Amino acid sequence: MSNASQVVSIALAEVGYREKASNASLDLATANAGTNNWTKYARDLWQVGYYNGNKNGYAWCDVFVDWVFFKAFGKTEGQLTECQTGPLGAACPYSAGYYKAQGRYDKTPKVGDQVFFQQGGSLVHTGIVVSVTASQIVTVEGNSSNMVKKNTYSRTSSYIAGYGHPKYTEAAPTPAPAYTYGTEQSVKVHLLKKGSYGPEVKSVQRILYARGIRDDAGKVIQVDGSFGASTRQAVIKLQKSLFPGTDAEWDGEVGARTWAAMLTQLW
Repeated sequence: MSNASQVVSIALAEVGYREKASNASLDLATANAGTNNWTKYARDLWQVGYYNGNKNGYAWCDVFVDWVFFKAFGKTEGQLTECQTGPLGAACPYSAGYYKAQGRYDKTPKVGDQVFFQQGGSLVHTGIVVSVTASQIVTVEGNSSNMVKKNTYSRTSSYIAGYGHPKYTEAAPTPAPAYTYGTEQSVKVHLLKKGSYGPEVKSVQRILYARGIRDDAGKVIQVDGSFGASTRQAVIKLQKSLFPGTDAEWDGEVGARTWAAMLTQLW
């Protein structure tokens, strides 16, 4: 289910990434910094078939926004959420046009919106709204001073052209019922470790995500059902909080003790 908070979280985790001087060190946040518009964002989207060509080496503010939605929801749902019905989402006028065609573009900001900026009557830049107050918005923008940057604007700024409202499908939260004890139940779970995959891995990843635990690079854990290095790093961090002082439990594998503690200990 599309969720604005996922988009905001992923965008914020990228703040500080610098564009590269060449097609090298694309996955490292600050290495090979330059002004030639090479990024991991364009590379990743090209690999999965976004757009009508490879956008590495070109202005990448809109590419960054699309990458965030791709990482949050995957290609198909990510593009549907952004209202993109064609291959031209890498340029601000086209992206804004997709929102406008579906009646989802106006002057009122919401968290998770795609904000568009103007200069001389043309749309020239874009980003993601991560915070809104009565007088200001806070954004995360790619290609802002050659990096992913957090910026603040007055809501009345003439630089702001408007906002595209993605098709998020968040449901209103249901109030939790008063807690009552029932009968004790047994649940069969499996040992999960690097290389494991499937629904149980997704359950672990959802818990890591909900607890705000990230990998060693500070990246949000993706709920993709694949137990890779990133998930293992986050599991070790979880184990350190669940079993402080018991380093024998910090093995990065989700066995019986980790399962039990993970499901019963509050945070």
